[in-house]
Amino acid sequence: MIRYNVSTCTLEMSVSYLCKIGARCGSIDRRHGTSKLNMHIGGEIHRRLQAESGASYEAEIQLSNTTLFGGMYYTVSGRADGIIRSEGSPIVDEIKTVHGYEFFIPPSTAHLAQLKCYAYFLAVRDSLDCVRARLTYFNTDNQNLKYFEFKFSVSELKEFYIGLLTEVSFFAELEAKRTLDVLPAAANAVFPYGELREGQEMMIRECYGAIKRGQRLFVEATTGTGKTISALFPAVRALGAGLVDKVFYLTAKASTRREAYSAAAKLFSSGTPIRAVVLSSKESLCQCTARAQKPSKRNTCNPDECPNAAGYYNRINGALRELLSSSNGYPVKTVLAMAKKYGVCPHELSLELSEYCDVIICDYNYVFDPSVYLRRYFSDTGRRERYVFLVDEAHNLADRARDMYSATLRRSQIEALISPELDGELGSALESFYRAMTDLRRLCKDSLVKDSAENERGFFISRSPLTTFMESLEVFRKKSESWLKKNEYHTLYDGVYTLASDVRRFECVNEYFDKGFLSYVEICDGDISVRAYCLDPSAVMNNLLNRGVASVMFSATLTPSEYFCDVLGGSEKNVSITLPSPFDSENLCVAVADYVSTRYEDRDSNVMKYVSAIAATVSARAGNYVVYFPSYDCMEKVYKTFCRKYPQINTVVQKRNMNHADRESFLGSFKADEGRLRVGFCVLGGVFSEGVDLPGSRLIGAIVIGVGLPGLSNERNIIKEYFDEDDGRGYDYAYTYPGMNNVLQAAGRVIRTENDAGIVVLVDDRYATPKYRQLFPQHWKNVQYAGNAASLAEISRRFWLNRGNV
Repeated sequence: MIRYNVSTCTLEMSVSYLCKIGARCGSIDRRHGTSKLNMHIGGEIHRRLQAESGASYEAEIQLSNTTLFGGMYYTVSGRADGIIRSEGSPIVDEIKTVHGYEFFIPPSTAHLAQLKCYAYFLAVRDSLDCVRARLTYFNTDNQNLKYFEFKFSVSELKEFYIGLLTEVSFFAELEAKRTLDVLPAAANAVFPYGELREGQEMMIRECYGAIKRGQRLFVEATTGTGKTISALFPAVRALGAGLVDKVFYLTAKASTRREAYSAAAKLFSSGTPIRAVVLSSKESLCQCTARAQKPSKRNTCNPDECPNAAGYYNRINGALRELLSSSNGYPVKTVLAMAKKYGVCPHELSLELSEYCDVIICDYNYVFDPSVYLRRYFSDTGRRERYVFLVDEAHNLADRARDMYSATLRRSQIEALISPELDGELGSALESFYRAMTDLRRLCKDSLVKDSAENERGFFISRSPLTTFMESLEVFRKKSESWLKKNEYHTLYDGVYTLASDVRRFECVNEYFDKGFLSYVEICDGDISVRAYCLDPSAVMNNLLNRGVASVMFSATLTPSEYFCDVLGGSEKNVSITLPSPFDSENLCVAVADYVSTRYEDRDSNVMKYVSAIAATVSARAGNYVVYFPSYDCMEKVYKTFCRKYPQINTVVQKRNMNHADRESFLGSFKADEGRLRVGFCVLGGVFSEGVDLPGSRLIGAIVIGVGLPGLSNERNIIKEYFDEDDGRGYDYAYTYPGMNNVLQAAGRVIRTENDAGIVVLVDDRYATPKYRQLFPQHWKNVQYAGNAASLAEISRRFWLNRGNV
């Protein structure tokens, strides 16, 4: 990137950046893969070629140039791969590792631009009238070499160089303005709301302090505290103070990204001229009709199939200049509109735009996922950059991290591709891969049984990677990559592409394999699957968070704090705080119906007790209530019984597999105070138990049936066993804490603003035990216990009576 040096009033940038922006042209073309392989082996190849070039070859020569252009000084520097000192003028050598088709086409504009820059710098430094130059291409497929030789006059090199500076000058001047004007304004940013709520001042102070000290801060604060702006505001001030270079605001949901952008927009409107962009997935932004027609085909990013890819690099600078000149904020709709105007890929546009933004608002994936993290910001070496991570809804991150660092392969995937149409090397590799999957059966021999349908069932667990199996993956991956380059229109292309992608992800996950991982082989329903499973993401998360200088993780539910601090990268840098609720505790009634069990084996026999508890709660005041259940099965049984007993009460129920329109219709049922009684039936931990905002009279009560335990599963039991080995709290880590997290999220739907009032009822005898009572949040000060439905009805009646609502 560009840096403005205040002390010398000079714009500084690398040769590679200057050429990337100033000389780019042509199209996006992903059909032939990326240069990731070259990035890994390029350095080694460079050193080998340099060493083989003899004594006349001077390797890695630092060259730079300072030029006054447009009233500003530009210093551009870089390291030429080599200078050959032979008879006559020196030869500047630039080495590039390429593969496949790149070796057989003319040299790229960017490569040639770098070569010309180094030739010009050398000519100016050594007062040469002309310079010889050589572009060396090394083909990684077959190790062949190819040379392109040139001779340039200093005048033509200067003209070319000034052209590059002309193209990049807009972006350079933008950086100078950012350094001189934007950052000082950010350092003195004014809080964009009239007054601070209770707890906000503490959060702002602690966030800024954590960033300054390079810590990881965990903040638990109730919904309505104003966590979004209370994290973003101090981070922006820290940016202005020079403590960080970029702010990453990370979320789990699109709705939360919109809230974060709204908070950034408040800062714009209050006079802080920072830039903020919202990143979305390629799938959600893609406008390519070819992709829509072939959803499983990922590489439609090419000029033949996507008009936004064709000539992309010819138009992207114009799109960026107009965006950066027109506003400071770039939500998804703004990016889409500009991409349409210029005919460029909206996803690539948003990524390039992010390089000029101070705040990047995006999904967790873009920082944490091993397959899709933003490589333009995070190096493979794990080098620490001057970034701060603001992690919203951090209670979601533990399970998301486990998912991101786990991968599964199934034998049936391979079997579906075995065909006479796939012969030759790929066919052989596919069959070997199938045999390797089948051979995993022998690992399960000690656990094999047959079910009632005479299908084998069995499993095998290893705390180490399956080394021999991984070797077969590597063979298939290499053969498939070669095949995919040459068979784009083959009928089985999509299937091979999908399997190859799954294999690459499996290999990628295994690169992180440590004591917190295991290999899990399962035989079930005639299929064999193998899973690289992340049980404990703490070590991975610790390394990932170390990519930045500080992080702030916040949520309405981070109880118990030691659990979240542990699984999200336990470190001596961790600091945890709980903010006081800004709302009057008298506005919330919390009652525990401890007279009934919701354990699985008791649910069918207690259906009427659940119905009675619901009726007792809602009897005191008409309005909108939601009841949360441990499963669809339990919910549906209670719903049918409730409707039969109380047909006069208006009810809505969550259906399985609801689409977006169905969900919006469900939430739309909860209208502001109509004087009607309405009860919604939902599944705990589902789409309606968190991230749903029904303020005021749109929701006045939540009833939680059960303690929210995740369903029993092999994977949860494995997590339990793993943490039992550590400190004996395996059941809590695998079941209790994630379950209580679901409960607290659901309960948090009731009080959303300082004017809200409502009741939360927890139905299960376990809530009366010390184990669960210590997990209650601090603002549940006056929890009441009901020994029967009549007592519960009286608690509800008194609460609303005291508020004058009965």
